[in-house]
Amino acid sequence: MELKDVKNITFPKPSLEEWKEATEVSLKGKSVEKLKTYTYEGITLNPLYTEKEDSSAKTAELPGFFPFTRGITPTGYYEQPWLVVQPVSGITADEANEKMQAAFKRGQNVVAYPARLLAEGARIEKLFNNIPLKELPVFIDLKGKQKEFFPQIKAVADLQKAQLKGVLAEDPIAEWLIGGQLPEDTDQYFAEWIKTVQDYQKVGPNLKTVLVNTAVFHNGGANAVQEIAYGLAVAVQYILEGQKQGLSISEITEKIVFSFAVDSNYFMSIAKLRAARRLWAGLAEAFDTASHHFKMAIHAVTSELTETLYDQHVNILRTTNQAFAAAIGGIQYLQIHPFNHAFGESDDFSERIARNTHLILKEETNITTVVDPAGGSWYVEQLTDELAEKAWMKFLEIDTAGGIFEAIKHGSLQADLVEVYQGRIQNAALRKESIIGTNVYPNPADKIKTPTQEKQVSYMVVEKPVEITPITLERISVQFEQLRLRSETFKQSSGEAPRIGLINLKELKSYKPRADFVKGLVAAGGIETVESSGCQSIQDAVDYVASTNLPIYCVCGSDNDYSELAKTTIKEIKKQFPEINLYIAGKQTEELEISLSEAGVKEFIHVKTNAVAILIELLQALGVN
Repeated sequence: MELKDVKNITFPKPSLEEWKEATEVSLKGKSVEKLKTYTYEGITLNPLYTEKEDSSAKTAELPGFFPFTRGITPTGYYEQPWLVVQPVSGITADEANEKMQAAFKRGQNVVAYPARLLAEGARIEKLFNNIPLKELPVFIDLKGKQKEFFPQIKAVADLQKAQLKGVLAEDPIAEWLIGGQLPEDTDQYFAEWIKTVQDYQKVGPNLKTVLVNTAVFHNGGANAVQEIAYGLAVAVQYILEGQKQGLSISEITEKIVFSFAVDSNYFMSIAKLRAARRLWAGLAEAFDTASHHFKMAIHAVTSELTETLYDQHVNILRTTNQAFAAAIGGIQYLQIHPFNHAFGESDDFSERIARNTHLILKEETNITTVVDPAGGSWYVEQLTDELAEKAWMKFLEIDTAGGIFEAIKHGSLQADLVEVYQGRIQNAALRKESIIGTNVYPNPADKIKTPTQEKQVSYMVVEKPVEITPITLERISVQFEQLRLRSETFKQSSGEAPRIGLINLKELKSYKPRADFVKGLVAAGGIETVESSGCQSIQDAVDYVASTNLPIYCVCGSDNDYSELAKTTIKEIKKQFPEINLYIAGKQTEELEISLSEAGVKEFIHVKTNAVAILIELLQALGVN
């Protein structure tokens, strides 16, 4: 064969059925359906995605063109990369200002302060001292203080003779949900709020002053469908309120910025941002206006729900993954929480790592040179389509039921989020979802202090409030962290950590897999283990129990060892030490489980065991309150 002939060689393209057959061979006869997974959004994820049969009939979507699925600009980040929004705080306004100016030298390109700093009385003129507002955009979620801060912000703008740009916004509905209170007269509130929104045009005609903070829903447990649908419902409510006060559609929509949380579900986060843009653009038709008024400006922030206290440096990996998904999804503003954010504090090092994550993504991945990197991925495109369809149906359901306020007043919104959150909690407890360093692979040597991080806080004062069910932030890892903190407190007061014994049967290769499994599980609750070497006989096991004198033991071995030795060993141990609790590692046949239970086994610990429930049970038996 000559070289010129090589160019004409093609490999036969396998059919989907051939792929399935080959896969099932490797699965040893199990159906390929076993490889499917199911999301909180009710979407089935397939093991393989191919071009959809009807894809040729679908109208091509282009970056920068309606419906903006692939981004709101034709060039992506090539001309305008996302802006680095890393809020800088300090004990005083002068300290925060000094830190902000230092951050500019290290890659920050947005003036960003937390609302907490302003709410604590920091003078705005000091915060913006020597900061060139003519050149730099701002990004501050004013969290219910928009009207109060306006005079100071205007004074700063007038002093510098600057037209402010960026975001000085708030989301009243989000603040009410956080605080658990609605104004009795929402019409009166919005009449005044829209005036404030218009006032801000005096300091910057291009300022975004209306925030739709869907991250509040996410941190309350929402799935991607709910986050999009409720976010759209909030935005539509603001459009309607603006119209009541005489604003045109464009006058209100062009002031709106959406804030989405991005979590560790990488592809779902990408699809969520793409689907949200598509649906927002689609609302232009509903309001009978030009589609360019519905280009969605997006601020993405890394998830608080997925942060952990233990093994805190794993948060760097989490937030990098989340930030990368946000960048692929096509956002305009990006905020990355420092790795110790869950503690309620950060330091120069953690803030530097968060800021540098932006720089690495921009400079080392070439992401800014490719327009819509996810475009054309059959997986992402189909996920976007399914997510958009489900979110639109959810939005219509909310709209038909009377809109966002009816959902809030009747508590259906809050109940929706709680239902999904409980599913997340349950999956973490069953370890179907791995939280590295927390419910799997915990580091027993890792010690933490009690966090000072406040839950979601609103600074809005509601006059004549009507009580509603609030949305609260409770990180998924908290259920494990509370148990470990209890164990740490016990160790400090008693001088030693809570411990259980492992009765390992026969050879190392037989008992090690299950012994390692149990050690990892109990370590997630701060419980240490004391292991026997391989017990070859009943007497070996009895001697080990006598020498260690612990209240709880778990037997570890192979299925064959259990059949041969476990029943008689357990009977003898219970006979000589009736007060101790005995467990067995691994799921057994029903017949053997009945036999072992009759011999004295309290419970079987295996991969389907609820880790939180068993840890609570063990800690109580060990006297850990």
